[in-house]
Amino acid sequence: MLRDPAAAFEALTHTQATFSRHDLARFVFRHTDGKDQFDRLHARLLASSELVRLEPDDRGRERFTSRDMIRAEDALVRASDRLADGYHRGVTERSLRAAAAAQKRSDRPLSGEQVLAVAHVLASGRLAAVVGYAGTGKSAMLGVARAAWEAEGYRVVGAALSGIAAENLEKGSGIASRTLASLEHSWARGRDRLSAGDVLVIDEAGMVGTRQMRRILEEADRAGAKVVLAGDPEQLQAIEAGAPLRRIVERHGAVEIAEVRRQRESWQRQATKELATGRTAEALGRYEAAGAVHGHDTSDEARRALVDDWLADRRREPTGSQMLMAYTRADVAELNRLARDALRAEGQLGPDQRVETTRGERAFAIGDRVMFLRNDRSLGVKNGSLGTLLWLSASEMEVRLDDGRHVRFDRKDYADLAHGYAATVHKMQGATVDRTYVLASRSMNRHASYVAMSRHRDAASLRYGREEFAGSAELARTLGRSAPRERITEVDRSRSR
Repeated sequence: MLRDPAAAFEALTHTQATFSRHDLARFVFRHTDGKDQFDRLHARLLASSELVRLEPDDRGRERFTSRDMIRAEDALVRASDRLADGYHRGVTERSLRAAAAAQKRSDRPLSGEQVLAVAHVLASGRLAAVVGYAGTGKSAMLGVARAAWEAEGYRVVGAALSGIAAENLEKGSGIASRTLASLEHSWARGRDRLSAGDVLVIDEAGMVGTRQMRRILEEADRAGAKVVLAGDPEQLQAIEAGAPLRRIVERHGAVEIAEVRRQRESWQRQATKELATGRTAEALGRYEAAGAVHGHDTSDEARRALVDDWLADRRREPTGSQMLMAYTRADVAELNRLARDALRAEGQLGPDQRVETTRGERAFAIGDRVMFLRNDRSLGVKNGSLGTLLWLSASEMEVRLDDGRHVRFDRKDYADLAHGYAATVHKMQGATVDRTYVLASRSMNRHASYVAMSRHRDAASLRYGREEFAGSAELARTLGRSAPRERITEVDRSRSR
């Protein structure tokens, strides 16, 4: 890295578009051995022409980025401008009426906001964005648009960052969907490339980082395809650096859907709006008044109580969908362990067998809930697909997926597996289940809280340990914190020149 500071800055900006002086020093410390090496690399990076000093953040702290990150954002903006200025034939009034009429005959006809959103995405531009709170029916709206596009002969391609989000887009809209990683993998091999007759729909677009969004928009621009971005800038942001959806919406506009439809209870729908707009304390207050927020002496007690809730609901409604949630992988692993122990005590799991997975050896048993962690088109599974283990031998497994399909595979060929009782909040963005059980932790901010407490249709409960939060007031303050700014503004740019 002494020879190539650009490599250091690329690593630094992989998961954050901007960084502090402390972030830089911590990065150098991790990649050097001894004070002399630390001092030399630290000085080299601070003096590098690749380092760009930005305006201080809201607390007056220094912020930096790299020239490569600025180039990526500039390229993203240029690609979005070309798409927004481009012409797309759109659809005829006849196709739109036919699609809308079919949807009206369904159980849940479109709201006025959804109808306006359909008209927006079907218009003649080659770039359209739809933003909406969690559970506002973006997928249902896109299903009507899909029918109209397909009636005109367009191929509609769906994609999302996570497998769970891609599955839910496909389920909710009828658009054949896959992960963005899978799509880019195919493009790199010359397969499934976009063409002028295609519409690419990206759901949960707020989770996509700047560099990946740039590549996708440039591919669509090259092909003459149309791009539709659907998402919510207030949910969890990209794991990779940047906030491109917010940037595109500010530059080119978007249609907004604000009527929450996912939750069955009106007070829960109001709480979702409050979570979306940063009024976390008010939203948590509603759940606490309903008896759905509980403090415990320790986080271990909170985890056990969540699993007790989960087990009681599973007994009462065995056909319902439930998910335990936590922010960290360590908490998820512990919730999975407790859930398995509870089921074993009730005689619902067979004998454990040791299975070598990509994350190490794990115990699985017939009856276990299983989560797939890698896309595999031959099996028809995505990263995040869920199912129940039906059969297990020394060499093979058979799983009944939640969509009803059965998949059988050799354990040597597919080992990207985990237990599927609990998942991280990040993994669950884009998902909908009947009931959720959330473990609060100090790692959560308002965006994570919003996602965690808006995945359910029927009920959500949240529990916490008092060794982390003294009480509900501290819980609300911590879970209501804003995330750091993850975008390089025009003001920043003018200062960096």
